[in-house]
Amino acid sequence: MSEPSALGIDLGTTFSVVAQVNDAGLPTVLPNAEGSPTTPSVVLFEAGQAVVGAVAREALATEPESVVQLVKRHIGSGWEFDYGGVCYRPEHVSALILRKLALDAQLLAGPVTRGAITVPAYFNDPMRAATLRAGELAGLDVLGLLSEPTAAALAFGYDRRPAGATGVVVDLGGGTFDVTVMEYDGSDLTVRATGGDAYLGGANFDKILFDYFAEQFRAAHGLDISDPDALPLEECTRVSQDWLLRATRAKHDLTARDRAAVALQAAGLTLRVEMHREEFLARSKVLLDEMSEKMLDVVSAAGVTPRDITVVLAVGGSTRMPAVRARMQDIFGSSPDTSVRPDEAVALGAALFAAQRQLERGGALVMEPAARDYLEQLSVTDVAAHSLGVSAFEADRGRQRPIMTPLLPRNTALPFAAERTFYTMYPGETRIVVPVLEGESSDPDLCRRVGMVVIDQLPPGRPARQPVSVTMSLNRDGILQVSAADVTSGSEASTTIVHAGLADGDDSAADQAVRALPVG
Repeated sequence: MSEPSALGIDLGTTFSVVAQVNDAGLPTVLPNAEGSPTTPSVVLFEAGQAVVGAVAREALATEPESVVQLVKRHIGSGWEFDYGGVCYRPEHVSALILRKLALDAQLLAGPVTRGAITVPAYFNDPMRAATLRAGELAGLDVLGLLSEPTAAALAFGYDRRPAGATGVVVDLGGGTFDVTVMEYDGSDLTVRATGGDAYLGGANFDKILFDYFAEQFRAAHGLDISDPDALPLEECTRVSQDWLLRATRAKHDLTARDRAAVALQAAGLTLRVEMHREEFLARSKVLLDEMSEKMLDVVSAAGVTPRDITVVLAVGGSTRMPAVRARMQDIFGSSPDTSVRPDEAVALGAALFAAQRQLERGGALVMEPAARDYLEQLSVTDVAAHSLGVSAFEADRGRQRPIMTPLLPRNTALPFAAERTFYTMYPGETRIVVPVLEGESSDPDLCRRVGMVVIDQLPPGRPARQPVSVTMSLNRDGILQVSAADVTSGSEASTTIVHAGLADGDDSAADQAVRALPVG
């Protein structure tokens, strides 16, 4: 019996998109219940339900205390949003967005609950684990996680199917920035290097316009809305959200026009402000320079030069800004290809990836034989976005100093596993703690501690320098597993790194609320 194709979900910082492979083998975007191909990744909590999308986004100006936006920037962190006595973590809010996306998709796709979710290429293990958890809370059978630039490259390659080509994907979304260099060879897609910035996206360019508005308003009326004492808190929040929405619209206007005009209101005062594209470009230079630096860094890490790149793809709505495309052309010597719509490319690639994983599991999909053959042969090799290792000690001028010892270097092809032997320092140790670190510095204090593995109840009286074997592995979705064994006693511990609040079987009040909340 046939089954519907799984969903490909681009869970974006500002907008999300869902796609599915149809019977002809073509990935197509599924519009939401409102008829739009994109859904704002914004959640409004009200009257015992969660409202997701355009209505929630509009409520930012009137009910900001009940609205969550840009939650993807917090995924994998300890951030919380308190509403109605329940503390929602980022994965809970993301689950509500995913549930809305899936429910709307089912209006056209039928009862499909399987899907693949995309993540920024630079996402680390806690971020990926939280995204996977969000999918599970939303009631999805998550077939896999896929890096957003890789998904976009899949969508491009599915139509073109280049052979022997080196490509770069520059993905500038609403809140994140990714760069990935990859090799095309027919149905094989191999990532060479990736990098990005969790806090660089279209929202940063919006903030530049917002700051310009505040500067002009202060000059005209002497009122600085950035000053917490200038307005009552509620009014300040309302005005700020209204101005940010106007900044976003002005940014879109400046994509097509040389100037944009905005009418501002605050404290009963009004002002008409004009922004010219050249002024916007000058004020955005620091962001554009950061993007250029990241593009060159990733190309270098891939072991190629900009002139070796033969395919240049622009992904994410913010790549529509002329200044962004100009930077890409300056670096790579050619205009970016936008034959796959920047807003939809990631979701379309995710749909292909989801169908491929579904076929891999033996799914009975109905589609054109040629498309099925391609998906069955499709091979996607991603890489580790960050170096992973452990904190150990090394001798330095007669003293022991801590050092980050990498086992899985950045840009290692996935899946991958590595093993290394370390030695205990002191006699009599009955407990061994292996701190697991992520980062590019040799100084453990400059790396992120993502977890630890502990071996307990070792026999007393052990001498110093006992061997401990540590094994690290990343699966093809970038999920980390670490094991450690005391070689002498045979005692061992093994775990998929568990992050706060993400343990299997966790059934917090927020988990229960997410499952019970109606989503509209």
